[in-house]
Amino acid sequence: MTDVLASTQHADRHDYNRKTVNRLRRIQGQLTALEDMISADQGSCEERVLRARTIEKGMTSLINHLFDCYIENTLQGELADDPAGATADLQKILKLINS
Repeated sequence: MTDVLASTQHADRHDYNRKTVNRLRRIQGQLTALEDMISADQGSCEERVLRARTIEKGMTSLINHLFDCYIENTLQGELADDPAGATADLQKILKLINS
């Protein structure tokens, strides 16, 4: 049974990693498009701000995705093994997210 659980967890982690890399690539593409726009002196200031906000929202989405991954793949196990340590780790991550 533990082999099946470990295999499922590995598959879940692989899926999270794939989704994370896809998010990073989208953000990189958005950054490159903004850089190209500015380098070519194209677009209005408003268009540039809109692109920058899109990048910001992509980063927020990435952070939320990473936090979800932590909860599902790490925190659950830590809570069972070391509740105090898991609580401390969770507090650190929440401070990073909110700072």
